[in-house]
Amino acid sequence: MDGHIRIVTDGVADIPAHLVEQFNIKVVPIYLLMGQTSHLVGVSSDYGWFYRELLASDVMPKTAAPAPAEFLQVYQALVAEGARDIIGLFASSKVSSLYNHAQLAAQQVTGATAHIFDTGQVSMGIGWVALMVAEAIARGASLAEIKALITYVCVRSSVLGMLDSPEYLRRSGRVSWAAAKLVSLLQIKPMIAFVAGEAKLIGRVRTHQRALQHMVDTVMTMAPLHKLAVLHAHADPAVVTRLSEALAPYAPDPSPLVVEVGLIFGAHVGPGAVGVALVRAGEL
Repeated sequence: MDGHIRIVTDGVADIPAHLVEQFNIKVVPIYLLMGQTSHLVGVSSDYGWFYRELLASDVMPKTAAPAPAEFLQVYQALVAEGARDIIGLFASSKVSSLYNHAQLAAQQVTGATAHIFDTGQVSMGIGWVALMVAEAIARGASLAEIKALITYVCVRSSVLGMLDSPEYLRRSGRVSWAAAKLVSLLQIKPMIAFVAGEAKLIGRVRTHQRALQHMVDTVMTMAPLHKLAVLHAHADPAVVTRLSEALAPYAPDPSPLVVEVGLIFGAHVGPGAVGVALVRAGEL
């Protein structure tokens, strides 16, 4: 990969650790406060402890973006490694201040130019943008081609899924419909999609099986795809396997990438949530 162009994203992106390493992507960690304990959440493969604490507590974890000065430290470290153009791909500015802080820091970078983008997404919705850009850099794409690709992928990326319970979104206060719809949503499985930077209620079903079929049917209508991942928040492995197998016919690879979402996204969707992150194919 061209070391003069480097990618930075955030701890919301949920890119699996082996892909972060493979493509030399820099992940800026996010602060997660659980009770009186603060954690820095970046790249990890061990989330079991977090979901155990989440299930045992009535207190909603709190998240906070790093200060602009912390983003600047990351940028300048990349400059020291030889970067001349830094591509920053961050969570939707409608749900986080990450993009704004990253943008403020970009104005102070010396020795390189930082190009900062609001992906309008969360979780692997961000991750797929970063990975497709990384693949383009590896192919030798120009900066202009990379910028065009980012616009293309952001428009065509989607995250949708099923919550085992709406309680965690209600606690988070991050979505306007969660509190208002809570009573009517009880005892059913809410179906959500991340659209234009916000979580939207797109359906309500009464069983896991119907929810899984709803996701498969939705993905079928969006095919063909450039990318497809199955997402889960410490869900039953049998459920994850069943969804992955049902989606395999629509995956551009032999099977979808399976990703256990990280602590930031997981805190809001809650344990047991399952979903997909995809990028629709089309002309660039």
